[in-house]
Amino acid sequence: MLKRRVLLRIIVSFLITFLPTVVFLFYIFQRISQDSLIKERDILYNNSKSLLERELKGLEPVSTLPKSPENKYYIAFKINGNCTGGPYYWLTTDSIYYGKNTSIGNECWFVGVNFVEFLEVITGLNEAEWLILYNRDYIEKFPQEFLDSFVKGIMFKDKYVIVGMSKQAVLNIPLDTRGYAVYGKLWKKNLVVEFPLLDSKGFPIGKVLFIKDVSQIYINFYVLMGILSVYSFALSLLSSLLLYVFSENLVDRIIKLQKLSSVIKEGNFSRIELLKTEKPKDELDYLRNNLVDTAFTIGRLLSELEEKNRELQELAYYDPLTGLPNRRFFFEHASLIFEEVKRYEKPLSLLVMDIDHFKKINDTYGHDAGDLVLKTFADVIRGIVRKSDICARFGGEEFVVLLPNTDLEGAGVLAERIRAAVSKNPVEHGSIVIVFTVSIGISQYRKGMQSIDELIKEADIALYRAKEGGRNRVEVFIPNETAEPQN
Repeated sequence: MLKRRVLLRIIVSFLITFLPTVVFLFYIFQRISQDSLIKERDILYNNSKSLLERELKGLEPVSTLPKSPENKYYIAFKINGNCTGGPYYWLTTDSIYYGKNTSIGNECWFVGVNFVEFLEVITGLNEAEWLILYNRDYIEKFPQEFLDSFVKGIMFKDKYVIVGMSKQAVLNIPLDTRGYAVYGKLWKKNLVVEFPLLDSKGFPIGKVLFIKDVSQIYINFYVLMGILSVYSFALSLLSSLLLYVFSENLVDRIIKLQKLSSVIKEGNFSRIELLKTEKPKDELDYLRNNLVDTAFTIGRLLSELEEKNRELQELAYYDPLTGLPNRRFFFEHASLIFEEVKRYEKPLSLLVMDIDHFKKINDTYGHDAGDLVLKTFADVIRGIVRKSDICARFGGEEFVVLLPNTDLEGAGVLAERIRAAVSKNPVEHGSIVIVFTVSIGISQYRKGMQSIDELIKEADIALYRAKEGGRNRVEVFIPNETAEPQN
């Protein structure tokens, strides 16, 4: 058992050493991978943004205005309204353009580049695929004639309108990306970066999703993680094996001490001397011998203590004259039964008994005769009550019997049996025959009682009525009785 426990603790120690290391490595590499992903995101975003800005700077509005905007990379639209503001996206039925408002003479023109063709150009530079999405709510606000021409060949998916993509496979990516996200299984991962599209008023038209294969980042992560985890495992395992070898001898000697303690616990002191170490080598051997020497003393003291405890038990809980439990025993056990009765509303009755004219018996025949009467009465009670009942001598000539699971009718039958049996058991003291009787008061638990004392008080009142009624009687407590218990 001890060897298994030591081995278990070594294994736990190994796991405590190894697992946190793996968790720490995982956390570090995850942070490194996260930084790499953020770097890739920034590269995709900044490359696209800087290339767009470069395209705008390269525009020469006057000389490059196309005569026909169809299928052209550079495009210009004459517009009405304010000719100021920053770059924005212009949506047409055939494509989307990125540009800005430019004053040419007294006219205002939107000059820009075909954004779809721009994406096809930079796909190779960024090594990323792309997908253009328009917000469906935004598109549906356009005039009907625009929509009739626009929806030809367009795909709708959830709340988005898909208007362009680098290849069909990108349709499998999650469309609701906020900023950037990574999707895929195991080390096969793709980074999705969101590039917002805003119109001239700053309202979101939609977005471009750049999709880049970042599997190599995760492959590097898993490879390095695996190498360092194997190294950590080997190091932790080696240290645990060394610890086990070092502790094995110590464990064997502790097991011998355990066997010695088991022998002492069993009290088999006859074989203890044989367990002594003849030539102690270290502190454990000296401890073993000291345990052997101490065992003899322990055995003797245990025997003496057991005898004293037995005597104290008798004095503490039992009446030395009658052998019945005393008042202390009664209250300790009766209180527990009373609380259970209160909780589960079980029936509970109590008999309080008093030997009639006991003082006269003592005065007439002597205390020896009185003691014999008490013992005889105790024997009568023991022969009648159940094992589950608690009978006790309260002091003097007063006795009580607590009757769990017994109503007033059952308590009355038992009380009458005790009264009749006492009358038929006279006491012979020398040449004298003493016939004695007993009066009994009965009470029953009623809902609302708070303690066993209330039950005793009501039984005392019934006992008082039995005494007043001529003795050698059984009386049951009647609620609202005003008589006080007899002292």
